[in-house]
Amino acid sequence: MIYLPDANVFSAYLSGRSKPLTDRMASAFAAGELRLSVMVLAELEFGAEKARQKLGETKFARRVEQLRKQLDIEPIGSSFPQYYASVRTALEAEGRKIGDRDTIIAAHALSIGATMVTANVSEFSRVPGIKLEDWERQPASS
Repeated sequence: MIYLPDANVFSAYLSGRSKPLTDRMASAFAAGELRLSVMVLAELEFGAEKARQKLGETKFARRVEQLRKQLDIEPIGSSFPQYYASVRTALEAEGRKIGDRDTIIAAHALSIGATMVTANVSEFSRVPGIKLEDWERQPASS
C-alpha cells in the first residue's frame, strides 16, 4: 500500500501533536509505505521558512529538513495533468470545489494510486475515486 499524507498530517506528525498519528506514521515509515508529495513538501518548506523569518531556526524547520532526508520525494509525473484536469472538472461541475493546493495533492495521490492520509476527510471526500484514511481518528488495523 502507498500512503500520501497531506501537509497537515505531516505537520501534526512533526510537532508530535497526536500519539495515534505518530504511531501510524512510524509503522508506515518502517514498512516503506509513505510518500512525500513534492507539493506537500513545498507547503512544509513554506511553513518552515515563515517560522525562520519570524523566529530564526526552529525545531519544526529542522524536522522538515530531516523528513526531506528520510523520505523519497514523490515527483509529479506525466500522468498527473490528466488526473488534475479530471478532478478539477468534476469538482467544478458539482459546485463543490476544494482549495487549489488540495486539488493538486488529491490529483497527485490518484495519479500514483496512493491512499491519501488526511484529517480533512470532509473536503477530500468530494474528490471522485480517492481513497482516504484519517490516522488520528481511525485505529490501526491488526
